[in-house]
Amino acid sequence: MNTKLIDVFKNSVFLINEIAHACYLSQSFDHALEMFKKLKRIDPYRFESMDLYSNILYIKEDYGELANLAYETFNCDKYWPETCCVLGNYYSLWGDHEKAVLYFKRAIKLNSKFLSAWTLMGHEFLELKNTSAAIEAYWSAIDIDPHDFRAWYGLG
Repeated sequence: MNTKLIDVFKNSVFLINEIAHACYLSQSFDHALEMFKKLKRIDPYRFESMDLYSNILYIKEDYGELANLAYETFNCDKYWPETCCVLGNYYSLWGDHEKAVLYFKRAIKLNSKFLSAWTLMGHEFLELKNTSAAIEAYWSAIDIDPHDFRAWYGLG
């Protein structure tokens, strides 16, 4: 019996999230986007991994969908670190880098070990030409997870 786990548990938010995360890390953004959309349909009040979903929308420059995600997460609970990351990505996409940094800092205040917030804040500091703050943010991300390629890429 050789069946895929997802075929047996079609609506498992855990499995869908893991597939979406793996696709994101392997830069299969279109497939990851499909999985995150499915995840949102099944669990519209989900916060976990919405920072990754917003990263994909940022990369794809999908202003409308990122605005919808920011609106939905903010209205559900503005005090989740994932919500702050979604809002940071939203403002970054619109070119408001100071406001993006503000939201990434809020995410870090809510969860000091939130890897995405540290890395994304480093990217924003680079946009603001604040290299020393960017390096500090990237090193904070590397301290949390030395295997995360995004922070190493930012340092490079």
